[in-house]
Amino acid sequence: MDMQLKNKRVLVTGSTGGIGAGIAQKFAEEGATVVINGRRAEQAEQVAAKIREAGGQAIVAVGDLTSDKDVNRVIETAVSQLGGIDILVNNAAGGSHQNDLTTPTEEWMASYDVNVLSMVRLIQKDLPAMQNQGSGRIINISSAAAVRPSPGMGAYSTTKAAVNNLTVNFAQGMQDDGITINTVSPGAIITDSMIEMGLEQGMGETPDAIIATMDQMMGDLAPFKRMGRVDEIANVVLFLASPLASYIHGANIRVDGGYVPTLN
Repeated sequence: MDMQLKNKRVLVTGSTGGIGAGIAQKFAEEGATVVINGRRAEQAEQVAAKIREAGGQAIVAVGDLTSDKDVNRVIETAVSQLGGIDILVNNAAGGSHQNDLTTPTEEWMASYDVNVLSMVRLIQKDLPAMQNQGSGRIINISSAAAVRPSPGMGAYSTTKAAVNNLTVNFAQGMQDDGITINTVSPGAIITDSMIEMGLEQGMGETPDAIIATMDQMMGDLAPFKRMGRVDEIANVVLFLASPLASYIHGANIRVDGGYVPTLN
């Protein structure tokens, strides 16, 4: 299926690895020009180079999205080199994973800054330009943890719940001007960094063995009894970014193999 994304200009935040890099690569395969973003220039350049080597188009905009100054620079880089942004994928995330009852409030605030306020900064900065051109797509990457929190992930889960709320809130404040905003909530997804960690920890001798072990670890946690793949997230993001999804607005699309056993 033609996603009608050729020549679209796409900013994917936190795209120096993992799900973000996978999303960026998929957009490039569809003929879009991708802005690779992260805090580390070398890693961002590596992802961009891989896309170019495969015949795609990519530029780099380095910046820490907890900084208003850096957010402005990232947007300005995209505007100066590409003329603007048609699709914004807010993927950058982080935060504390430890005992919720003793995690310092400063770390809770830091998680909120990178996981929620970074999205607010980028949307507020880029939305007026999308409105002027009469089209645009905003996709916020949340998590199944937003509605199925686990011990030790309080700060992360809480901020992802806020992302879900933020998306609906912004959607209700927008008019029918050709712009949509939606959320994609992945479950447990196998990434290259997880495979590398598994190899380092002796979970298996090959990447395929690591993947098999991780799938087995899902056990009865999800009906599919396996972890998800990066492409399975990227494909949903591309659909929401395409003209084919023009009437999907303010929605949360779970891609978790049934891990969350509740109503959306």
